Amino acid sequence: MTSNIRLKNCLGLVLPAVAIVVITWFIFWMAQGLPTMCNLVAPCPDSDVRVAPALLFGGMMLAPLAAVILMSVVRSPAGWLVSLSFVALVLLAVVGYVVISFSGGFSADAAWLIGLLVTCGTAALAYVGTVALRRKTRAATLPNRR
Repeated sequence: MTSNIRLKNCLGLVLPAVAIVVITWFIFWMAQGLPTMCNLVAPCPDSDVRVAPALLFGGMMLAPLAAVILMSVVRSPAGWLVSLSFVALVLLAVVGYVVISFSGGFSADAAWLIGLLVTCGTAALAYVGTVALRRKTRAATLPNRR
C-alpha cells in the first residue's frame, strides 16, 4: 500500500515537470513559423534564426527537469531544490519564448498571443508539482501506520 502512495507521489511530482518541458518544446517548435518583420534599413533575417535560441533554452530546461526527477525518487526530497527547479522551468519557458520571438523580429498576431498564454500557463503546472511536493514531504514525515 505504501509503495502505491509513493508511486503516486513520484508521478505527481514528475509529470507536471515533464509536461512543462514537452509543452514548452512544442511552443518553441511552433514559434519557428511566426511571421517576421523586416526593418527598412536591414535585410530580413534568415529563416533559421530562431533555431539557436530554441535549442539553447530547450536544452537548459533539461537541468531543472533532471533535478525534479532525481528528487522524486529520494525518500525525503529537498523541497527548496524542487521548488527552485519548477521556478527555473517556468522562467526558462517564458524567457525562452520571448527571446525566440524577438530573435528575428515578429508581428504580434493571434498565434503569438496563444503561444504566450500557453507558455505562461506552465506556471499552473508548476503549482501542481509543488502541491505534489508538499503532499510527498508530508507523507514522508508521517509515521507509517500498520
